[in-house]
Amino acid sequence: MQANPLEIIKLNNLKLAAKIISRQLKNGVHLGKRIGAGSEFEQYRHYEPGDDTKRIDWKLFARSDKYMVKESPVESNLHIRFILDLSGSMNYEEKGIRRLDFAKNLLASLAYLAHQQGDPMTFFTLQNGAVIQKVAPSPKSFQKILYHLDADKASGSWPIQKQDFPVLKSNQRELIIMVSDFLQKENEWVDIVASMRHPKKEIVLFQVLGEQEMHFDLKGNYMFKDLETDHIIKMDGKSVQKTYNAAIEKYLQELDQAFHVPQVHLLRTTFHESIAEVISKYLLKNQLH
Repeated sequence: MQANPLEIIKLNNLKLAAKIISRQLKNGVHLGKRIGAGSEFEQYRHYEPGDDTKRIDWKLFARSDKYMVKESPVESNLHIRFILDLSGSMNYEEKGIRRLDFAKNLLASLAYLAHQQGDPMTFFTLQNGAVIQKVAPSPKSFQKILYHLDADKASGSWPIQKQDFPVLKSNQRELIIMVSDFLQKENEWVDIVASMRHPKKEIVLFQVLGEQEMHFDLKGNYMFKDLETDHIIKMDGKSVQKTYNAAIEKYLQELDQAFHVPQVHLLRTTFHESIAEVISKYLLKNQLH
């Protein structure tokens, strides 16, 4: 029997929560598909300096005049980059659960799985227009990630203007896992994801939303506070219900379309779902690709 999300999150112990959640998953799971040199053919990629020339498909070269290297799935270490949105909107709360706490437990659980696999890990946070690397690959990466997850607080807003972050770019094979609400004023989060895209990378986006954010049905007068600007307005819930629900549905459809690109996978969840089930859905989707 699985503990409900509220019970696990209220443990206030990320390491223990990660172990409990990992036990709810099947043994031997892998966060990402491994690609490398092996016996079972998977795909081609362009030859790069340093590749073994024996892996070049010379028959294909004779037909196309292109140096292409064969790749296949193998069991090997995969660099995993974890990214957490620390904008103020991550402090949103429903039914006793904060979005940020759900996100922290989700990331801690994924990092625990990566740690068990022996994968090198890095950890980044995004806050107030700054991308900060908190953890570099090392034998103690998992413990360091837990330390920062425990300490990190969400505040401020993410600027809407497009920016360039070289630290998020690389040509190495890696799995990027980003957790956010992906609520944007223009295209700021879409731009961030676009800047990280590369044929060698798989990008998994966990969009964590509240049930009322996805389908607003409150009635009566409420004080609505912008968690990024602290601006407060008083409104009647019933009067904004139809307009809000139409707007959020349109927004989520547009976000689905924006992220419907190769190597990018968007998984939307509420923070009242079981974290183990959320991870299981990702693992199943990963196996089907």
